[in-house]
Amino acid sequence: MEEVRIWAIADSYAAEPLGPKSQVDTEALLEEILVRNPDLLIPGLRLVGRQTPTKGGPLDLLGVDPDGRLVVFELKRGTLSRDAVAQVIDYASYLDAMEVDELAEYISERSGEHGIDKVDFADWHGQEFEDLESLKPLRLFLVGLGADKTTERMVRFLADNSSMDISLLTFHGFEHDGKTLLARQVEVEGAAEPDRSSTRRYVSVKKKREELERRIEEHGMSELFDAVRDMFKKNWPGSSTHPGARGLGVRLRRSGRWSWYGRIDPVEQGKVGMAFFPRAKALCLDEFRQPVQDVPNQTVPMNRDPLVEDDITQIRFLLTAEEWETHKETLDALTRAVYEAWESTEQDEGLPDSESSPTD
Repeated sequence: MEEVRIWAIADSYAAEPLGPKSQVDTEALLEEILVRNPDLLIPGLRLVGRQTPTKGGPLDLLGVDPDGRLVVFELKRGTLSRDAVAQVIDYASYLDAMEVDELAEYISERSGEHGIDKVDFADWHGQEFEDLESLKPLRLFLVGLGADKTTERMVRFLADNSSMDISLLTFHGFEHDGKTLLARQVEVEGAAEPDRSSTRRYVSVKKKREELERRIEEHGMSELFDAVRDMFKKNWPGSSTHPGARGLGVRLRRSGRWSWYGRIDPVEQGKVGMAFFPRAKALCLDEFRQPVQDVPNQTVPMNRDPLVEDDITQIRFLLTAEEWETHKETLDALTRAVYEAWESTEQDEGLPDSESSPTD
């Protein structure tokens, strides 16, 4: 990495080299400066999260660029090392595994901390951009006060040889006339445009819905799928559905915010999966005990106690048309019980729906 130097030019055209500011002082200032001046990272950037909790630890900064894409920032107040590369990929892969609606709710629930404004992310993003699909593919940024050669080599390799949009950005502090000057240096720049190639294609909500309908018809379960969907619609007034890679997500809205509570998905061998997320279980866990005994089911993740109280395990009842006829009264009563418990609570339980909905 080349050394960054700055000169002050006097009226006599004499060039006076500026001394670097103390590394310790610059480290202490860097994160706060970037939070208050996000344009230093990307012009037009809107920060929507700071120290956002994830499975791998707190994500330093989370933002949305002028194209509506989600940007993950791993910030080191000192010199970036190879560990930072693994960290930013860990954070990004965790967020990327979520459906865009789940991701929007995840961001909303964790905004409003550490100097970042509280935001209803889906509503804000919908006003600024066409739809939530523009969030992906994610952009990754490593930001620090320099980077070692190994880190620069690794990031350059990923930027040049994969579909990953990853950049390396460094800052350098200087002192002049009692002021701190900050120099921005782009070491590795990711793709200027999102790669929506065959490995990561832009898929609209309309296309997702068409693909879901095709799969339902292909497996010969249109009537069964519609029956399960209609049961949710009847028992969860005001609920909304959204197609995704796994099926049709079902969510409820409170105080202007949507939260995921269930999903309906077509399964091979003519079965429909009827899933309840941990947030739904937490409302009335006892009401699930008898259905779990009587109705064929599995858990996601697999091989877990379906009645465990955590923020990960969901119950998915698996039904053929014949099993639906046998158990529909039981499941109808269960969905009513969940809604009644939800309606009687003053606020959501705070369970992270996105964490409770891993990829099948």
